[in-house]
Amino acid sequence: MKTEEINYIELTALLIAIVLFIISILLIVVSGNSLSLDYYIGFAVLSSSLFLYLRNKKYYVVVFTLALAGGILNLYDPFVVKLTFTLVFFRLNISFITLTIAFLATNKDLLNSVFPHKSSLEEEIQLEQKREQQKIQKFINQYQTKSRKDLEYII
Repeated sequence: MKTEEINYIELTALLIAIVLFIISILLIVVSGNSLSLDYYIGFAVLSSSLFLYLRNKKYYVVVFTLALAGGILNLYDPFVVKLTFTLVFFRLNISFITLTIAFLATNKDLLNSVFPHKSSLEEEIQLEQKREQQKIQKFINQYQTKSRKDLEYII
């Protein structure tokens, strides 16, 4: 099995989230409060993201992006400090917006590998190749019914 070195710069957002989560758990345990469902969801999401980073980085990008999107929309909030603001009908979480910015800034290469962006030049080349294939197919269909003598006469 091939082992890769861990790139801590790529893990910046996830490590910050894990540290904030651990601090939140410690504060709740020390204060004597009980853990809510948000903390269990947060533990599952953060631990699965860390596991996926170590096993398969493409799935890590997808899962952690979805986790950040859920956090931004305030579907779950595993942190003690809940910084939110309301925009029209949505309560947006500032902590997750900050984590998303850090994630996007530090994972450009991973994001490009998972969600590749074709340049317009590549698209034009593919379109031109498709047109040439259509012309060839049209030519084949047009002269397919001709006899060999007719084809030699044309050439």
